[in-house]
Amino acid sequence: MTKTLSSGPAGSPRPSVNAPARGSRRRAPYVLAAGAVLGAGLLLTGCGLGNIAGPTKQAEQAYDVTGDVGVLRVDSDSGAIVVTESRRSGVHVTETLHWKSTKPATSHPVSGGTLRLEHKCEGDWGCDVDYKIEIPRGLDVRLETGSGDITLRSLTGELQARTGSGVIDARDLGGGRAVAETGSGDVELRFATAPRNVEVDTGSGDGVVHVPQESYHVTLDTGSGSHTLELPNDAASPRRIIVRTGSGDAKVLKA
Repeated sequence: MTKTLSSGPAGSPRPSVNAPARGSRRRAPYVLAAGAVLGAGLLLTGCGLGNIAGPTKQAEQAYDVTGDVGVLRVDSDSGAIVVTESRRSGVHVTETLHWKSTKPATSHPVSGGTLRLEHKCEGDWGCDVDYKIEIPRGLDVRLETGSGDITLRSLTGELQARTGSGVIDARDLGGGRAVAETGSGDVELRFATAPRNVEVDTGSGDGVVHVPQESYHVTLDTGSGSHTLELPNDAASPRRIIVRTGSGDAKVLKA
């Protein structure tokens, strides 16, 4: 049976912003002069509209990482991340690079059992890297991107995923612990086995967790949105699920 709880107090509505009044014709010369100065400044600094536009070039590269890897870590300023668990013995990475003038430099060092994927963009208005990663069974996964979606499939290790702006979509999870956070975007986690600890946090977006029938201690907290719980809430259960949203629905549903 679905149990719907009332939401917390809604946030204060934004004040309306009126468009500025149209200036008189006598102000036109000043506007034109200001525009001319701005245009000259852009030309002098080499930052014209062409550079403000996004990436225009693309390249793809792939490689394998073997050896003793127990943790996958991705640190990205911008770009989508896709991670899938497979029967591979090592890690296979496909990088799609996007840039305008300077090709991003990527690296994949392994230290202390942790494979770290990262990239740098220097002197470029538009640069990002999309990652598509296949990993062997049981790796712990720690992902962070400033802007971009995170897609996860069939992971059995522990999970930490954060995106500043984007959606986190995870399915067929089998790990005991998962943390997923977005500044702006929905989070949806679907578990194939009952997890021990789940924490979902969204600034703006829905937080939804699907879990098998079990006893869970559930906390749902929203600034503005509805609460939905389809399983009994057992405060004595060692299995914890916390879903917090600033603006969006918080749901724990039966898988």
